[in-house]
Amino acid sequence: MFLTLYFPLAASLSVHDLPDGFLNKVRDGDLQPAGAQASRWSDLARGAAGSSELLRLHADMQMTLGICDEAEEQYRRAQKAIRSPRQAIRAASCRNAGWQALFRHRLATALSCFARLVDEPDVEAAQQVEARLGIVGALHELGRSRDSSDALDELAAATTDPSLGHWRELVATLRFDIAVQRELRGATLLSDHAYWQSGLGDHTLRGGGTAGGFHSMASASDAADLHEVEALNVCTPLLRQRVDYLRQLRALARGERAALDGITAHLNWAQQRGFGDYLRSTRLEVVLAALASDAPQLAEMLLEPLHRIDHAGSTGHRQLEYLYAVAKTHQALGRNREGMLFFGRYALIATQCLRDDSQVLVSYAGKAARQAPQLDDVAARLPARYRRAYRYLQENLDRRDLSVREVAAEVGVTERALQSAFKHSLGLSPTELIRRLRMERIRADLLDDSFSGDRTVLLTANRWGVQNRSTLVSGYRKQFHEAPSETLER
Repeated sequence: MFLTLYFPLAASLSVHDLPDGFLNKVRDGDLQPAGAQASRWSDLARGAAGSSELLRLHADMQMTLGICDEAEEQYRRAQKAIRSPRQAIRAASCRNAGWQALFRHRLATALSCFARLVDEPDVEAAQQVEARLGIVGALHELGRSRDSSDALDELAAATTDPSLGHWRELVATLRFDIAVQRELRGATLLSDHAYWQSGLGDHTLRGGGTAGGFHSMASASDAADLHEVEALNVCTPLLRQRVDYLRQLRALARGERAALDGITAHLNWAQQRGFGDYLRSTRLEVVLAALASDAPQLAEMLLEPLHRIDHAGSTGHRQLEYLYAVAKTHQALGRNREGMLFFGRYALIATQCLRDDSQVLVSYAGKAARQAPQLDDVAARLPARYRRAYRYLQENLDRRDLSVREVAAEVGVTERALQSAFKHSLGLSPTELIRRLRMERIRADLLDDSFSGDRTVLLTANRWGVQNRSTLVSGYRKQFHEAPSETLER
């Protein structure tokens, strides 16, 4: 995932009172020493004031370096160490689950988590900005060019506060990055990359050809040129590495083979610093650039290290670029039988992803919570043993007599254990979660185009177990800052 390089810097910038020297390590790209330093802090910080942020930072470094299973446990420790109001636990839960989902290519969950965090009231500015960064990354991985650009504009607007000055170089680099990604995947020789072509949208304006077969869209190329100028002012060494690499990537896509030396140096740099997932996604970007410049032999050479870590059992978004690159390389080298085999696998996974993505994006665009398990971030934030309790709770929301005692008995735990698990993981008690989910279901019904005039608001609330009008209005207004009738009038 290309956002792996941005994540440790963003995570560090959102922490209060960073210990001396840590941010400099991250800015310089020395992630392994930074991770070791964070590990020492996590051992010393247990029970101390501010320990939750240091524990979380350790987990962030583990995620960056590919130690995902240990990071998950560390995030749970960090949330348990929070001594602030429950709102802080909810925000931390959304944030941590969102990044874990994004690193694991569970894009629907990631987008849902980050969108929920942005909508949380009283979230700190740095947390809002970090959530918007996650949204940009999730939308890009979903292949949504215009949506990711719009989200990036929102991210830039959120960093105008003087206290967020360090974010501006990150945003400038990311703008250039997204523009280059769009330019690369808009190349004529990559026009059969169906998954990405489906999301280029209004950006795909026809343009003239250039040397080496890089027949890019004029608008994408112009945008990349424009943002490159701004990115040249970036001084942070970690980000500068990405800027210089992206410039070499563009040159290779235009057919300039001399750019390969700089690209190879960047890949070696990433490998030495333990950027495993970033190294994989970056190598695939280089393969696409080689294919865009009609250099399939070079693409085959660059793909070789990936064959050892990509296997037939892997599916989903993680495999899309790899399968396409292998299929396209075989085809360009005249190995049509092998090419068709890989194109078949690519087409199957691309179709599955596009079908699932459509549900994700409808929910995101509508800003309305809907009952769709594949979009549910709450389950991802709960410990595995309590997810069944959450499912049972969802299935019985329409029952007025649904109780916490009943939910606890259904999954074989005590009420106290259930209360503790929900509060530590979600920042909400089971009762508060039931109330919130019911209000979300009511709102979704009120926003439904099929809502008919003969159905009153109270009848809709009754359908979801809310019988009292004053309970409905007060709870609804507290959650959505408007009355149900105001929602209905839209």
